Amino acid sequence: MKKAIKLAALSTAIVAAGAVSTAVVSAWGDNTGGRKTYTVEEINKGVLGDTIVFNSIKDDTLPKGNIKDERNFVAARDASTGNHGIDNVWQNNEITVEEGKTYIVRLYAHNNNPKGEAATAKDTAVNFSLGTVVSTEQRVDGYINSSNATPSKYWDDVVFKSADGRKFYLDYVEGSALLENNGVGKNPGVKLNDEVVTSGVKIGYNSLNGEVPGCYGFANYITIEVKPVFENTSIEKKVRKLDDKEFSEQVNAEVGETVEYQIHYKNLNSAEVKDVIIKDSLPKNMEFVKGSTKLYNTNYPKGATVNNDSIVTDGINIGNYAVNGSAYIRFQAKVVDKELACGTNRLINWAKADALVGVSTNVKAFAVQDNADVYVEKKCKEEPKPEPTPEQEHKCEVVKGTYYGVNGNEVDYATYKAECEKKELPTTGATEIATGALGLGGVITAAGYFIASRKQLR
Repeated sequence: MKKAIKLAALSTAIVAAGAVSTAVVSAWGDNTGGRKTYTVEEINKGVLGDTIVFNSIKDDTLPKGNIKDERNFVAARDASTGNHGIDNVWQNNEITVEEGKTYIVRLYAHNNNPKGEAATAKDTAVNFSLGTVVSTEQRVDGYINSSNATPSKYWDDVVFKSADGRKFYLDYVEGSALLENNGVGKNPGVKLNDEVVTSGVKIGYNSLNGEVPGCYGFANYITIEVKPVFENTSIEKKVRKLDDKEFSEQVNAEVGETVEYQIHYKNLNSAEVKDVIIKDSLPKNMEFVKGSTKLYNTNYPKGATVNNDSIVTDGINIGNYAVNGSAYIRFQAKVVDKELACGTNRLINWAKADALVGVSTNVKAFAVQDNADVYVEKKCKEEPKPEPTPEQEHKCEVVKGTYYGVNGNEVDYATYKAECEKKELPTTGATEIATGALGLGGVITAAGYFIASRKQLR
């Protein structure tokens, strides 16, 4: 291959690339703290020498179908729009997601050195990192690693955002990972292991051996598919004392007192949900009151007593709910003392909702949960102090005109003075404290007490 970069049409590669929407560079980076960028003209003039570097071209003069700022190498698009080759529009910073759709995430890996196989990157591997927390936004990070490239690690991201404020997570479509290039990944591409979304996988031009020659003809496009899974339920947990009118997120109670918990469930899914399961996890020191579970919904506006107490074991089935349908579940629990700690105890109670989505598919949605707290104050009695011995009661002071010796015997002043002056200090005095773990402040304080006790004796 010639040293100059070729910009000819690259069948598979160009189809995978497409156009990138105009946006400011997002959270790209590398392990050198920010690499320099080059134009195609600079690279053609040999600015890189023998250095291997990935995704460092920034050139607004590049024709349609090329990524004009390669630092922004992770992008996404709606799969339902179809594949239109260089006319595909990729969102490279943010994309708004909708329920029921599938999205394609693309990672672009281009060894910029124009020397082709004479400048082959070794041990080249890629991976995607998907968020693990249910949220209104999900960031997908893409990484490129190569043992002989400078920098040796590169990253960029694209952010998926909820259109309606509902929380969601991105579910990777197993088996969807694909490598496209003009070699081993020539149309229709080669499948990659699902480890691409965990530990990473090697890519390559002739085989998946991690070897990627330099120049546009050896560019790589790695894609995966993801589906947003939306939080389809809302659950709110509150508690009150029996003589309170309102429920709140926490209450103060005493041992032996009974409180009432309330769970509010609401269907936020875009379709009816069926067989909604509500389960509660009582903490230690909260004892379930049998027969106290009641269900309130459109069928039972005044409440219906649940015939079993399984809400705190396997959970209870509260039925089917249309879009925005809701229910309230209430039950009581008594505060008990099963090794409560002295002081303030926080007793956290969790409620969880789970449901099946769809009439025929019975696809189980992920569960959501919320908590309410009961605070219990336990006052512990102080241990009684032992009665002092006569020696501990010894004081060098006049009592009723006589003096008390070391053993509490009445003696004359001369004998008493002699006994006081020869009395030995206890072995737990300043010397022993100074070698302990009190630190400097403790030593000084202890020394002060030692001096005061000695003055008291004299």
